[in-house]
Amino acid sequence: MKKEALIDYIECGREIEFKYKGKMYSITYSPADMDDFISFCEFYKEPTNVTTIDDLLEVSRDGVTVLKMWESLSENDMWIY
Repeated sequence: MKKEALIDYIECGREIEFKYKGKMYSITYSPADMDDFISFCEFYKEPTNVTTIDDLLEVSRDGVTVLKMWESLSENDMWIY
């Protein structure tokens, strides 16, 4: 998937779930007045919260960034709410 699609989903406030190498992950945008943040986590694990999309794209799990995970996905690997 394209980086621009992920950015668009986040900017629209969509909740994103995806499967990467057998593990499930989520990305959510949580506007809370002045403390907006984007949360990324593997299901049932501690989330990583960042304040910008650029920071999100650089978050790494098991040596792979969120951007690299996203770019490797097909439409069958993700669910957008």
